[in-house]
Amino acid sequence: MLGRNVRKTLFMSACSLSLFLFCYILPVFAESNPPVQQYFVSPGDTLWLLAQRYGTTADMLVSLNPSAKSGSLYQGQALYIPVIVDKGSMIYKVQKGDTLFLISSRMNRSVKEIQQASGLATDAIVPGQILHIPLARGGYSSYVAKPGDILWRIAANKSTTISQLMAANKLSSSYILAGQILEIPQKAVSEATIYRVKAGDYLEAIAAKFGTIEDAIYQTNHLHTDILMPGQPLFIPKGRVAVSVDGPDGLKKEGKGEFLPWNWARWVYNNGAIATIIDWKTGKKFQVRYLGGSNHADSEPLTAQDTAVMASLYPNGWSWGTRPILLKVGSRTLAASIAGMPHDVETIYDNNFTGHFDVYFYNSTSHNTNEIQTNHQANILQAAGLTAAEANSFVTKLNTGYNYQ
Repeated sequence: MLGRNVRKTLFMSACSLSLFLFCYILPVFAESNPPVQQYFVSPGDTLWLLAQRYGTTADMLVSLNPSAKSGSLYQGQALYIPVIVDKGSMIYKVQKGDTLFLISSRMNRSVKEIQQASGLATDAIVPGQILHIPLARGGYSSYVAKPGDILWRIAANKSTTISQLMAANKLSSSYILAGQILEIPQKAVSEATIYRVKAGDYLEAIAAKFGTIEDAIYQTNHLHTDILMPGQPLFIPKGRVAVSVDGPDGLKKEGKGEFLPWNWARWVYNNGAIATIIDWKTGKKFQVRYLGGSNHADSEPLTAQDTAVMASLYPNGWSWGTRPILLKVGSRTLAASIAGMPHDVETIYDNNFTGHFDVYFYNSTSHNTNEIQTNHQANILQAAGLTAAEANSFVTKLNTGYNYQ
């Protein structure tokens, strides 16, 4: 009688599992873009074992991860794993040797989060048991990438940045799959107010207006001088000490310059900053310093040697002819454009360059007409690898996401 009951129990368990697979796995994998989770290989992992845990097949894993075709996996290897999603959780089937601690380590979820999602009162689990793994950790929300999604658009729509998304999801590049589950950092209470400098402003007055001190503003914004330019963006800390803030991430394409419009490029390349210019066509490099200017970035070659390199780009003599460039400031490399004519004010007197030259970013304007220059715009789009429609769409979303006083 006991044996018959055991066989009956096993039979019913098998039927329940088959029904579960039919109800959940088949509909998911029938989709053209099933939910996909990025997973990092742990010691002892095999394609077969991963397939068992997540209710998929080794063939499906190989189709999503061609690098795993040989079946040989290594610790830390990033794999895309199709998962079954039910009510905001991934379905996971416990395997022999699993513990809640091991699962939480692999899935980057706390034991408590898994217990709550799975309705567990203790940490006891058994092989074959079905667990629910939250799609996102505490402090994050989840998002499933749609066909055509790109990381910068998701970041803009979710009021976050590309770098924050990449860090939250341990992405090594901005490439994502349709169906990929992403964790979105929830917006924290802002520690700074965005302010645009007005004509006549100076650091002491701005600090007094917002109840902070000059040094806190200086350090928060990585300034190089206390001379401010009208329209310059500043993050004003809500207190008397500097805070760490992320300025906007630009739109990035592989092998191209980061695209930021002038109203935010000038936060990266601010007054007094030293940068390296890389000519887009020749790859020649020379250093420059931002002299000032509100319409565009008036800049000077740093040394006579830098002037010589710049002069080689204009073999027929200095001219207002424009060239697409990359401008590297610290870890950022921005898409920009230059005109090669020395003119007007200078502050470096031993660089063999009488005056300064113009560096334009997207939507910079000229001094004399205060109008956007189409030749510079075209150069910047070339260096960024963008169409005007892509650039303008990004600018609109960027400006919507960063309101200022």
